[in-house]
Amino acid sequence: MTVAVDALTRVAPDDDVSRGSADPPANTPGGVDLEFRGDIEGLRAVAVLLVVLYHSGVSWLPGGFVGVDVFFVISGFLITGLLIREHEKRGRISIPGFYARRARRILPAGMLVVIAAILLAHYKQNFLAYANTATDAKFSALFAANFHFAGVGTNYFDQGLPPSPFLHFWSLAVEEQFYVVWPTIVLVVGLVFRRWPLRFTVLAAAAAATIGSFIWSVHAVTVDATSAFFSPYTRAWELGIGAVAATVVGYAGRLPKWLGAALGWAGLIAIALSAHYVGDNFPGRNALLPVLGAVAVIIGGASGIGAGHLLAFHPVRAIGRVSYGWYLLHYPPMILWAGVLWTNPLPVHQRLLISAITLGVAFVMYYLVERPIRRSRYLASRPWVSIAMGLSLVSSAFVLAVLYHKGF
Repeated sequence: MTVAVDALTRVAPDDDVSRGSADPPANTPGGVDLEFRGDIEGLRAVAVLLVVLYHSGVSWLPGGFVGVDVFFVISGFLITGLLIREHEKRGRISIPGFYARRARRILPAGMLVVIAAILLAHYKQNFLAYANTATDAKFSALFAANFHFAGVGTNYFDQGLPPSPFLHFWSLAVEEQFYVVWPTIVLVVGLVFRRWPLRFTVLAAAAAATIGSFIWSVHAVTVDATSAFFSPYTRAWELGIGAVAATVVGYAGRLPKWLGAALGWAGLIAIALSAHYVGDNFPGRNALLPVLGAVAVIIGGASGIGAGHLLAFHPVRAIGRVSYGWYLLHYPPMILWAGVLWTNPLPVHQRLLISAITLGVAFVMYYLVERPIRRSRYLASRPWVSIAMGLSLVSSAFVLAVLYHKGF
């Protein structure tokens, strides 16, 4: 038994994991090391800080929710880069291996927060509010929260009504839906057009999907802004443009240094301006500024100078490293501690205190839960065990939500 536990919890060295067997290295056309970039970890910190401060009610960040759009770009970039590098190194893409990595990365922390929030809501909300929360938890556990909130007509920007403590799970649902579809598209494109380099065929597929989704997004926000906000079809272009960046970023190392630096700083400024000035008619055209800003930071950062130095600063990267956990953790207490009978959001200083406390909890969760599971040699060498673990976690959270919804 001890041997089995040791094998499960033993972690690989940092170099093995950040570049490791799950994310194989490959030589890129520009000769740039794309397997791990500290500046992108720092960009995660920028994204999560914007969202957390927005949820905290900081008045000078009325558009802080654009941090989610930055996350979408990063996800499209990283996932596509991972798939391309795996194909370039091994000549194939392992779909079970991909989903095993996603299960280890996303599900332990995600389902832990779902379960904890269900239990906390059971003691903090009245019967009627809790019934709604338990329903929201079921959809969140299945990564279908975006469809659920769109279906019930939830307005993300309306703080006059009691929001769901699971409202922020809508963006995780969009990403998971992308993870379901995109690897298969990459695999099929690689098989059908096998005489062409995968990088080029993926570029064509990603560009077509991005253009189509953006056109639909611009139209959808004028028809039903609430549904458009949550829809994966109106958000796909944000992930798609990150995928496009992944296919061309290898050439960014050939850019003049001054141009790389200019792109990086311009991108950060664009993200900051969008967080301060952007309107709530989202996504559509209003999402262009933060999305293109994120792309500029990613492309410019490949030159190795400029904004990349700031984002790669260790304290910034530390926040980026735990950004997933902090995003999960910060929002439910802000809603549940407002009282059994919702009247108004908690004061800004109390929400900022909750944000600070949950940042500390995010570090604990990262080192005790996320990192050991993600870097487990035992799980990494057994993809189907990782997938089974993920399915059991999802099932546990879903069943708990069902039981508590029935008055367990």
